[in-house]
Amino acid sequence: MKTRANWLLIPAVALGLGACNKKQEAKAPEAPAAVAESPGKGDPEVPPPAPVVPKVSAEERAAKLGFVKHLPQDTEVVLAFHNGSKIANRVKGSKLWNLVEEQMGGGMIGPDDEEAMNGEDEDAPDVEMAEEAAEEAGEAAEAIGEAVEEAVEEEVMEEAGAEEAEETPELPPGAPEDEDSGEASGPAALFGTEFTLALGKSTGDQAGNLLTLNRRMGYFQMRSLARSFAAAMKSGDVSSLEDSLEESYGPELAKDLLKDPQSGIALLEKAKMPPVYLAFRSSEAERPAAAQQVAAMVANVGMLGEMIEPVTVEVGGNKFEGSKILGAKISAAMAEDREEMEEMLDAATVDQVLAIVAKKDLVVVSGTVGDYVLLFIGGSTDDLKLASDLGQSIVTGDALAFSDAYVSKDLAALVYGQKEALDTVIKSAGGLSEMTNGLRDGLAGAEGLGDTRDLEAMFQIVAERETALRKLAGNDASGTIAFFEDGLKIESFGGPDSGMLDWKAANKLGHLGKSEDVVLFANFSADAVYDEKARAYGEALMETAYALTMKVAEAPMENEDMAQFKEMAKLFDAKFRPDMVALWDAFSNDFRGSLGKESALVVDLKGGAPSVPGIPAPLLEKAKIPRVSFLSPVTDRAKLSGSWDKMNTTVTGTLAKVSEMVGQEIPMQKPMSSERSGNTTWFFPMPFLTDDFVPSVTVGDKWFAVSTSKNQALDLISKADGGSETSNGFHLSLNFRTLEKYANETYQLVDENAEEVMGSPLPAEEKKIVKDSIAILGDLDKLTIHSRREGAVLRSSVHFKTR
Repeated sequence: MKTRANWLLIPAVALGLGACNKKQEAKAPEAPAAVAESPGKGDPEVPPPAPVVPKVSAEERAAKLGFVKHLPQDTEVVLAFHNGSKIANRVKGSKLWNLVEEQMGGGMIGPDDEEAMNGEDEDAPDVEMAEEAAEEAGEAAEAIGEAVEEAVEEEVMEEAGAEEAEETPELPPGAPEDEDSGEASGPAALFGTEFTLALGKSTGDQAGNLLTLNRRMGYFQMRSLARSFAAAMKSGDVSSLEDSLEESYGPELAKDLLKDPQSGIALLEKAKMPPVYLAFRSSEAERPAAAQQVAAMVANVGMLGEMIEPVTVEVGGNKFEGSKILGAKISAAMAEDREEMEEMLDAATVDQVLAIVAKKDLVVVSGTVGDYVLLFIGGSTDDLKLASDLGQSIVTGDALAFSDAYVSKDLAALVYGQKEALDTVIKSAGGLSEMTNGLRDGLAGAEGLGDTRDLEAMFQIVAERETALRKLAGNDASGTIAFFEDGLKIESFGGPDSGMLDWKAANKLGHLGKSEDVVLFANFSADAVYDEKARAYGEALMETAYALTMKVAEAPMENEDMAQFKEMAKLFDAKFRPDMVALWDAFSNDFRGSLGKESALVVDLKGGAPSVPGIPAPLLEKAKIPRVSFLSPVTDRAKLSGSWDKMNTTVTGTLAKVSEMVGQEIPMQKPMSSERSGNTTWFFPMPFLTDDFVPSVTVGDKWFAVSTSKNQALDLISKADGGSETSNGFHLSLNFRTLEKYANETYQLVDENAEEVMGSPLPAEEKKIVKDSIAILGDLDKLTIHSRREGAVLRSSVHFKTR
């Protein structure tokens, strides 16, 4: 039995196998600079310098970086993880792990789960970026991919026979038969020492192809949505809209994609699987078993029956064996449903597609290279390239020079991304404008919504402002090194920069986070140009959303839901739209324009508890609650005062309109104020508030603070000018010692007053759980993050300090 979805193999096979052969030159992030002189008072602080870079030879890099020495110089992405067993042992020796085991009954975490912990740091910054990109690309092909899976399954059932397809593939000679064989079981056991995932030449182009597909899918879906909506408005039949939406995700979408100059035949033609290397380090004694495990994974391809052929290749004296999935066989299977394909595509296009797919093979092989078991996936055996000597290896040259300063460290991970590959990915990803362009083109010439030229122009403005914002971004080759030292340290070099932060600005509020009472602190300066363009982009989005809403409200469709929607839209437009515009103008222009670009977030645990009825007095007297303040410098006090007057006047008028509508007076609350040392604190009166627990705004000639505590805000303002140091970039710190102390004190206080608060003492079992949970913090010290630019290089230092 043939499936009607077979023709959907076209884009899925092509883009799942894809890459083109554009030549790219690897450019490395610059190595850390040598130690600089300490700054003078008032000068921008030079961040703690990286170690002076030692002169490291290619041989020394090769010895330190493991399998990376076998990778050719045109490798575009490297993710290497070291000391997986050490990471797993540290995790299993932590108080958190002990608590989890205890709560789960001790025996609920099996050996395979523990082995899965070995060697994979899924939260490393560049790994996370790669996973997000992969997830986005996967979603892009999801609609087509499901049909492909069904098609392949049916072809396998026909060609290979249902019974054969369901059989367990035969393992290579000597492979362990089951988990009780005494050998390491499953791929998770391979991650204990060193694991490397590398992507070869054309990876950036292929990721770009997938993202282009995703971007164009968004465009066509929005275009279809706009056309369907306009048609529904014209006919007055909402049910037709639902049917049209369902169809927009089916064959019509694939048809649009294939005919599209960006995502169609041209993209299909250059699609090819990029080289993917997965290398597992093993000892000489364990290597045969490890090789058998990987070979068993490769053997699973055998389920595709006649669509594959065995393949053997020798590279650099190393033999690799596996299978090739034949594009010609897939093309032949698709050709059997040619009639269905020609219902949507002309015969010439079908011929092109079948010919292109016939050239798209997929190779999956495995073998050993020195101390490593290697699994390779690519479009051809010719793509399997290994450096025959260090002169051909990526360890020679500057690509991995960022790691030299840390050659003596206890390595945890290394991540590298080639600049050109990252450029391609970022450019291909696009933005919201692809969807607004789809809406624009879908409305153009459509009937049912009247004249839409003004709305189309607004969609165009959104696209232009998004483009202007994206132009502020930059990108460099990305390098990250993680190592064990007082916990875990992560040093990164290069990578993408959105342009959001002003790296040259001298931040003056860093000293506010140095107190041991501060549990969370952040300090940065926003870039003025980025802020302006981001505000313009946001305004365009809001104006366009409003215009679209009003256009829908004018549609000649009549039913109960639509009538209610029209009434609300017209009410908003007549009564509240001017108020919203005035509020936005007062906030985005007057208020934001009256403050400096530096900001500091300070959270401490010293706040006094509010006098809440029913809580025992001893508890209220001793309890401490978090206090949160956000501080910025004042650049124009008069403008700041004027912004409040505008917002107050607008909100007062809005409440009067609401009062008239509901027939009940809703007066604008009048804020109270207090003054100290030239600073005025404004707040609304509410029950149980104290000076240490009152949402408020404090403003003076020099500083502005939004806070949950009047006392904290005034205290921070009094200290704001007292710092003698300045710094650049973004700082964040989280103090686990302070958090642990607070947790213990709070627990002790609740325990002592448990009978008054809860009517009975805390049960012993609950006490143990609470104490064990707090004890987890005893393993941790402090998390610090500092991002900045050192010369032309974007740098970030993360230290997860443990005790």
